[in-house]
Amino acid sequence: MSEQTSFYAFVSNAADGDVAVFRVECGTGAIAPVARHPAGEAVMPMALSADGKALYAATRGAQRSIVTYSLDHSTGRLTHAGTTPIEASLAYLSLTPSDTWLLGASYGENSLSLYRAGRKIELRQVVEGFVHAHAVIASADGRFAYVTSLGSDAVFCFSITGHADDARLEFVQKVQVEAGFGPRHLRFSPDQRTLYVSSEFRATIAVFTRDVETGQLAAQSVSPRAPALAHLQDGRVRSAQIDAATLASLVWGADFQIMPDGRYIYIAERTSSRLIAYRVTREGSLYYTGYTDTETQPRGFAIDPSGRYLVACGEKSAHVTVYAIDADSGALAPVSRCEGGLGANWIEIAVQMPREAP
Repeated sequence: MSEQTSFYAFVSNAADGDVAVFRVECGTGAIAPVARHPAGEAVMPMALSADGKALYAATRGAQRSIVTYSLDHSTGRLTHAGTTPIEASLAYLSLTPSDTWLLGASYGENSLSLYRAGRKIELRQVVEGFVHAHAVIASADGRFAYVTSLGSDAVFCFSITGHADDARLEFVQKVQVEAGFGPRHLRFSPDQRTLYVSSEFRATIAVFTRDVETGQLAAQSVSPRAPALAHLQDGRVRSAQIDAATLASLVWGADFQIMPDGRYIYIAERTSSRLIAYRVTREGSLYYTGYTDTETQPRGFAIDPSGRYLVACGEKSAHVTVYAIDADSGALAPVSRCEGGLGANWIEIAVQMPREAP
């Protein structure tokens, strides 16, 4: 297999209502815009299929929908394949490894949805009762799904049962995190034996050991609170009743990502506009290593499959930045930056592939 020469970064721009495509050169980290594709009002979470041939984007405006694009690996070009209206406002969207099923978490409707993926999205199941459901991901074997409930400080495990044409979600376990933690996003370790859960209110990360056969979780540890955020107080659920000065004093954690080799974890904190870095120790706990100032109010970012580059955007920035990742220390160094869209909040990455012969 030839060495990866470049990759494409897809960024959803909520304020512009589109998905922007950027090409990043692996040799230098140079980023350049490729195209902009209309999606819809308040387009936010996206999910890239495992085979890299489809990209799904959820819109959260007055007309809620899931937009399906087909993806050309060689050019990064997106082709609109369909738009399906949905009932829920999805804060998170992900795919099962088979690319057959889409999972959606709705913060406002306090629910988890299971959809059949494709040009036309088909709703198959809704599970209610999650206070501010924020994220949902499936295990690599496609047997389990994990959901965060930010409002109840809990993580839920469901089994994905049935067959290719009729999957169902069945409850397995509910585990609590510390009160006031505010669980937001989830990631697996490369071996799938650890589940990491980020805190929106502290920008820390809870570590759970995971039984790969039963899917059940056991609490292991929580990362230390970053000294880089010592000037901020613990966050809380945001509302119109909280004044701007108070909001500016609160931690507001967002996305987090893991290096492909599992050695370093980064979490975005929006109030300070920083990326906080942790090293995973041999014992499995997390050790704070530092921070990097980034685009204003960083909600989403991504690491390319080679682990060489991190791409970040900001909800209050009109630019996208590429950072080189030091393989030994995990330190981030900015290498390129270009103009992007408004309200940038989510990034997916696909490796560029040679054009297939006719």
